[in-house]
Amino acid sequence: MKQKEPTTYHLSSLPAGRFNTRQSPGRRQYNIWKSLILTGVIICQTGMLHASHLPPDSMVYTDQLHQRAVAALQKNLDTTWYYAIRSRDLATRRQYAKGIADAWQVLGSYYELCHNKYLSVRYYTDALQAYTQQQYLPGTGRLYAHLGTYYQQSGQSAMAATYAHKAMATSRQLPDDLTRAFILTRYASIFLNDPGKKDSVQWALTSARNSCTRYRDTAGLLQLEQLQIQQLLAQHDTATAIHQLNDLHTRATATGYYYPAVQAARLLTAISARRQQPDTIQYMTLMVQAAQAGGYREQMMPVAIQLADWYTRQGKPDSALPYNQLLLNILDKKEADKTNGEMDYLSYYLQQHNLHSLQLQQDIQQSRLHRLQLENRNRFLLTACLIILLVLAALAEIYFFRAYRRTHKDARLLGIKNREILEKNTLLLSHDDFKNKLVSVIAHDSRAPLSNVINITTFLRKEMLSPDEAAEWMMEVEHATGYTLQIFDNILTWISSQVAGFVYEPESCKPADMVPEVVRFLSGMINAKHLQVIINIPGTTTVWANREMLQFIHRNFIHNAIKFSPVSSTLRILAETDKDRVTLSVTDEGPGIPPDLLPNLFEFNHKKGSKNEQQGAGLALIICRDFISKMGGQLQVTNLPEKGARFSYTLPPANPHQLLPS
Repeated sequence: MKQKEPTTYHLSSLPAGRFNTRQSPGRRQYNIWKSLILTGVIICQTGMLHASHLPPDSMVYTDQLHQRAVAALQKNLDTTWYYAIRSRDLATRRQYAKGIADAWQVLGSYYELCHNKYLSVRYYTDALQAYTQQQYLPGTGRLYAHLGTYYQQSGQSAMAATYAHKAMATSRQLPDDLTRAFILTRYASIFLNDPGKKDSVQWALTSARNSCTRYRDTAGLLQLEQLQIQQLLAQHDTATAIHQLNDLHTRATATGYYYPAVQAARLLTAISARRQQPDTIQYMTLMVQAAQAGGYREQMMPVAIQLADWYTRQGKPDSALPYNQLLLNILDKKEADKTNGEMDYLSYYLQQHNLHSLQLQQDIQQSRLHRLQLENRNRFLLTACLIILLVLAALAEIYFFRAYRRTHKDARLLGIKNREILEKNTLLLSHDDFKNKLVSVIAHDSRAPLSNVINITTFLRKEMLSPDEAAEWMMEVEHATGYTLQIFDNILTWISSQVAGFVYEPESCKPADMVPEVVRFLSGMINAKHLQVIINIPGTTTVWANREMLQFIHRNFIHNAIKFSPVSSTLRILAETDKDRVTLSVTDEGPGIPPDLLPNLFEFNHKKGSKNEQQGAGLALIICRDFISKMGGQLQVTNLPEKGARFSYTLPPANPHQLLPS
């Protein structure tokens, strides 16, 4: 079989211009010169082998050719082909069985990268049989790993697992070298997505990485890094995976390992296409460039077809032209391979590839159609959902608006009812309070005068009094009766002040004339206790008040002072004028007011003492507070430091311009 020279294609080398299916003479001359240059490079490399002082037909030289072919698998596929054919021919000529098996193994890897499954598995099977006959464990383990990967890519998981376990069983008999690292790497790639093998896969990756690091195997480390990135993608850590893939592509391209660069660009293209990002075309272009540099035509062809189709659909024929020319060159290369004695295998492969290309185009069209149908359906569902949501929102708005209005109306009605109930309750309490006050006042103010009348009539009936005493007592009865009538007049005045429709009518009142009148009415009580009454009220002092109400206050203040004054004590009635206020006070020398009663002395229903007299006096003070409030004044009561209590009120002086209190 004629040897094939390694060739490389670059976009920069493709001519720009109109698409032409036939090569011009200049183009053919360019290809001839390019082939000659690449052949010269290979000859130089071969010369380096000869310069190592090894016989050109020696087994060691064959092994070195094999090592160069293996090393070129990750860098340049044409170089791999060249050294594999050289090592095979040399091993056949020397009848070197191991060298023949090594060449078959490399050719199997070559056709695996060319997507020729038929030739790949054929060479792998022949090499495995040769290694098994020679009992060469490193080669057997590698072939088991290759076949496991082949069956895994073919979807035959059971067969892949079988060969993977065979490879691992063989690796246990091998030293810790690169062959064992290769087997561990392939084992990890086969079971990478198997949850049950998670621990063993991690162990295999760690062990392989240690071996590759020890022997400085860059290609092996790049493959392990790619598997680690696939683990990140399985864990949905896409951002980290993209970052590491870009870094892997950059380093692989810089060091000349184009196959890892192609795989990194392929994964970046798949991720970007799945996420529908605009940099998909950029990654596809990087993949084509790396595949061109390494001669990986079969990895390049589907992407080149897609790029040419995309640029054509975008209306950019000039951008699509280089990819169309590239596809023509690849087809020309295939035709050249047929003329080199591989027509039988390449015809089968070409048919398979063409079928695969047609299937790929059909899949692309189906995917595009399915995507359009899915977008239309999603658009319809989204529109329907929006309409439903708008209808539900409108109904909810109407419901909540009506509920708000109903609640607001109910709250307003409830507030009105509550106010009406509160007003009625307040009125009822006021009426009840009025009734209690009325009964208490009548009982308080009429008890003493009536008791005096009863006592006098009893004495007269029993003739226990002399004529002079009877006359004196009759005058006392007349005086008590007049005082009682005045009390009832005052009660009626107070009652009229409590009922609705009462009109307050103030006038100018002179306390200097009103107080002595009360003292004369109460002279009997004063004489009975031998009290001294001191009145110090200027005759010019006047207040703006209602006479009947004010006299009621005078009578109660003086009556209470007399009642609680000790015998032969002094009672002082004083009046003072301070700017726009007149203060009149009644001071006694009695025991004073208990401290616990003093703060609530003017409160109704408050228990002011245990005696009825004290209760009556307290109720009378409440009436005094009501009267003084209507007249726009204030009441004060204090206990003196030495002894006694002081009751006082403050009223505005008589002034025609004085505002009437509300």
